[in-house]
Amino acid sequence: MAKEEKKKGAAASEEKVDGKGASAEVISSNLLTDKAIKAALEEIEKEKDEKKKDQAKKALCIATYVNRKIRLQLQQRRREDDITKEKLDASKKLTERLIGFECEIKDGVLVPTDKKVDAKDRLTPNQLEEETRKLNEEFDNKFRESTKTYDEAVRELRNSFEGSYRYYLNEW
Repeated sequence: MAKEEKKKGAAASEEKVDGKGASAEVISSNLLTDKAIKAALEEIEKEKDEKKKDQAKKALCIATYVNRKIRLQLQQRRREDDITKEKLDASKKLTERLIGFECEIKDGVLVPTDKKVDAKDRLTPNQLEEETRKLNEEFDNKFRESTKTYDEAVRELRNSFEGSYRYYLNEW
């Protein structure tokens, strides 16, 4: 009896060792289960949603940054436009004081009218030169101040949350 049990034990161990069931076992363990496929599909869908969310966030931040920067540029141009108009008016007044007559602008050219300027306000050519230098200096300072205001606003924009997305625009 002990011999028979030894033979049965040896036969059982031989069955495990010979590997006839091993390849089927490996193959069956490598098969994808319905549960694993379902979980993978859910994860893929979740990753797609996350990617779309990130793309939307990026697009919104870039659009916000661009819009704000364009508005700052527009504001800068309007300030410069106002300064330029003011300078043109001041320059016209200096010319009127030099020639002794008020002027009108026709087709971009100053044309004297019949209305005279008060004699005490008149300028000599040397005085005009000095007043023009002062005028240019004054308005150069106004333009610099306007540029400084714009630069500060853009710096604030670049430091904002949306500003971190300007790199996608190749804007350093």
